[in-house]
Parts: sequence; C-alpha cells; structure tokens
Amino acid sequence: MTFDRTEQLIRDAFVDEAAHAVDSGEVLANLHRSRPPRRYGLALVTAAVVVVVAAVATFVVPKVFERSSPQVGDDQRQTATVSARNVVVVGVDPHGYTDSIVLVQVRADRSVSLLSLPRDTWVQSPEGTRTKLNHIYSSFGAGPLLDTVRALTGVPAENYAIVDTAAIAGLADAVGGVPVCLRDAVSDERSGADFRAGEQIVAGPAALAFLRQRHGLPNGDLDRMVRLQAFLQSLVTTLRGADVSAALDAVRTHVETDPALDLLGFAQDLVGATAVWFGTIPIADPNLSTPEGDGVVAVEPARVREYLDNLLGTPPATDDVPCVN
Repeated sequence: MTFDRTEQLIRDAFVDEAAHAVDSGEVLANLHRSRPPRRYGLALVTAAVVVVVAAVATFVVPKVFERSSPQVGDDQRQTATVSARNVVVVGVDPHGYTDSIVLVQVRADRSVSLLSLPRDTWVQSPEGTRTKLNHIYSSFGAGPLLDTVRALTGVPAENYAIVDTAAIAGLADAVGGVPVCLRDAVSDERSGADFRAGEQIVAGPAALAFLRQRHGLPNGDLDRMVRLQAFLQSLVTTLRGADVSAALDAVRTHVETDPALDLLGFAQDLVGATAVWFGTIPIADPNLSTPEGDGVVAVEPARVREYLDNLLGTPPATDDVPCVN
C-alpha cells in the first residue's frame, strides 16, 4: 500500500479538531475579535462551508472509511439512509452583519437542497417588531436567527455555520478557477466586475467581483444571490478534479460552526447524495417600502412552505455551467 502523506495530514487534522469542543459564545466572540478589516461587503455564505463539506465528502471520507471501517456490501450501501439535517449557513461581513442566508437540507433519502433567503426579507423579530432578516443575527444572535428561519420556512433547522468572505479568492485559485457564464457583458466600478458575455473562468479578485456585483443588474441583490448559486454549482463540480488539500487549506480558518454541528458527519451524509437542488424562496414583493422608507423583500410563509414541499418535483442541478445576469 502506498503511503499518502496528504491524506494522513487531513485525517490527523480531523482527529485534532474532534478533540477540542468549543463553547458557542466563545466561537462567536473569537470570530469577531480575530477578523481583520476587509473591504468586501458581500458575505459569500455557502461557498466556503459547502465546498469544504463537498470536498471532504467526495474525496476524504470515502478513503478514510474504506480503510478504517468494516466493509459494507453494495446492497447495504444502496439502501442505507441518513439522518435528516437542517443547517442555516450565514455569511457575516467585517461588522458582524449577516449579508447572506442559506438553508441547507440533507434528507433521509440522501437528497440535498440549498435554499437562499434574501437578506432583506421582512420578518418578525424576537421583540415582536418587524425587521430585515439580516438584522436578526447582528441584533439578537444565532439562536434567534434559527428560530426566525424555522418560523418562516417550517423547517426545524437545528444548526448554524458562520462564514466570512476571505476564503473565496484563494479558494477559486486553489481549484484553478471556476467556470461562470453571463448573459450580457457587465462593467461595474463599485464591485470591480468587468466581464464579457458568455462562459469564462474566474479566480482570485475576479471571483469576488463576480459575486459582489449587484448594481447594474436587472434584479439587484436578488440577481447577486443567483450568481452565488451558479458559482457554487460550478465550484462543486470543479472540485472533482482539483487539489482538495489546497482547497481545504484555503477555507480552513474562515468557517465556524456551533459545537453541536458535526461537520464531518454532515460530509458523510453528502457522500451518497442522490440529487442536489438550488433555489430561492418565493418573493411576494421585492420592493416593499416600510413606514420608515426602507426597501425590503416581502414574503409569505405559506408560499415559502409550499415551495419547499414541491421543490423535489423540479429538476435537480446538473454539471452544466448556468448562464445568469
């Protein structure tokens, strides 16, 4: 048997992480204390967390378990189920505000969905007042954010993961760039986005620019959410042929989870995913004005829950590069 030094280092890292339980309050406090000032306004939520999970699930977990666990017959692999998991993945900017929220669901039938919730969704706060969804975490904390997502979607979300933006440029570089496709050429000084129409590869600062742009897009921040979904879809596909250890190194210090979330177990659940869906909750009014004159996104919980109930009846994601605004 050939000794794989990279695999051994990754396995040792998992063992070391498992031996250190961390208090959730301490995790959040350290995250805010240690985060250096950054200019990036958009927190790119799912990219770092789900890429780590996908990388571990696709490349690391099968190798580790085929050597350390009893062999399982093919029939058992095909019929095995997983424990349902519902994780709210949030992205925080340098000031602690939540700019992106994604609900990740792993079902017992091994299907997975990633549902974007607009940051400006108009919801009820723990105090009974109305506020934007991205204000819940910054004003009340992760627990109330989970409660709010549960009330909105009807999904019993149990865990959360917090991501910052710093990993994105390095992550895109680590996989040799990420394929994206634009319907039209764009040029935006605020985000630095300057791209031609059609399919192309983005990496480093260009990847951040692609994901930060909202000005000049037909649907503003909603189009930016769709770009994130398209980027993530291509990124996960690209990881299949990439240097996974480099990808893991690129995001290692930029993801924090609550102590109850077993990230490796989450990855194991994704190993045999039968299908993956990306989506955005249905929007009743993207430009609702509050009494104070703020623009918010109006949603109807009943429609959100109906959408979730019917999501599995739609075509799942493919390996094709989706074209977006």
